[in-house]
Amino acid sequence: MKGRPILGAISGFLFGFLLGVSLFLWGVIPLHSDFLWILPLLGIVLGLAMAWWAPFGRSSEQPAPVTSPTVESMDPETPEPGPTD
Repeated sequence: MKGRPILGAISGFLFGFLLGVSLFLWGVIPLHSDFLWILPLLGIVLGLAMAWWAPFGRSSEQPAPVTSPTVESMDPETPEPGPTD
């Protein structure tokens, strides 16, 4: 498995747990609801899926080299801004 599955599982669990607590405190779902137990489990699954899918780590491709602008690429028609008084 690529990515960071442990970080994804922990983050997903915390997201699901805190979402359930928030929904309970706002009165959206009651305390005896099974949804409070399902949200952290769904968070773990979602976190693992995102850790597997996300492009973390080093890529196999090398980045393109950065080149500085050359004199030929500058537009001679455009005057450079001068100092303002």
